[in-house]
Amino acid sequence: MTILAGLLILERFSVGKVIDVLAEYSSTGKGQNTRLMDKEAIAVIIPTCSAGRRLADLLDSLQNQTIKPTQIVVIDSESTDGTAGLAKRRNCKVITIDRINFDHGTTRNLAVSHTQAEFIVFLTQDAIPADEYMIAELIKPMQADTNIAICYGRQLHGPNARTLERFAREFNYPAKSILKTKNDIETFALKTFFCSNSCSAIRRSVFNKLGGFENNVIVNEDMLFAAQAILEGYSVYYAADAKVYHSHAYSLLQTFRRYFNIGRFFANNRWLLKYAGLKRYGGGMLKSGVKTFWKKRMPHYIIALLTEFTVKAIACKLGWYYQLLFSKKRI
Repeated sequence: MTILAGLLILERFSVGKVIDVLAEYSSTGKGQNTRLMDKEAIAVIIPTCSAGRRLADLLDSLQNQTIKPTQIVVIDSESTDGTAGLAKRRNCKVITIDRINFDHGTTRNLAVSHTQAEFIVFLTQDAIPADEYMIAELIKPMQADTNIAICYGRQLHGPNARTLERFAREFNYPAKSILKTKNDIETFALKTFFCSNSCSAIRRSVFNKLGGFENNVIVNEDMLFAAQAILEGYSVYYAADAKVYHSHAYSLLQTFRRYFNIGRFFANNRWLLKYAGLKRYGGGMLKSGVKTFWKKRMPHYIIALLTEFTVKAIACKLGWYYQLLFSKKRI
């Protein structure tokens, strides 16, 4: 019986199995402990609206990850280009909503309710992983520290990004990772709560405990969740090694519309501003931009930057007053 038991054990734990087990304890470098993470269910949520070829590229990249998602949920807002059909053909779970009902908080909460995984990754349809380690690097900090409520990745500018957009990505998403807690509010002020669901991950148990994202939020649902988490004693982690390509070529009109909505958001969440005013929030980036372009002898970009910030400031202020004076809808 002893010999038989020994043979059964050897059969079950082959040389390859033993090597795999040892690898769990000896792995280092990028994507380390990926085998450990592979035992955990990981869902990916992607809100879409006429994503086109970008969704196919994103899904291809997700399948090339060292840690592959066990479920991909595409929540689609009445796409007219076959996005939903493409997602179904690629074995994604597809949820269709009316475009008019989309908002960043409620829509993502709905998608979360259709998953079972403990770790949930959020991506936008135009955020493409820069390498095969993106999911592994995004999840790893939360496995090491159960107090992290949300982890967000580094957004790299695309090859065709304009100069101002390149600067914005490099300023907001530096090469060094950082753990942000309540103790950092005095140093980073409102920037402590900065977070982006273009590439982020949450732990379901903590997410549910905090009540998920705020419903009926048109922008900044990620910042609002991060702020609430930090003030509750949790932390937010910026994972610089979890990288995606994600940048925009907004016109001044598109920039105006975006910051008009940001102004409306802050009008409804004025409690955030007691940690820092909006002037301080954007002032650091403006000063850094002027200094950067001056050193590079590019004064025309200083003018462009000042113009862009003027549009943002006006739009934000108008959105603020519009929300306070004319809108009954909380966003």
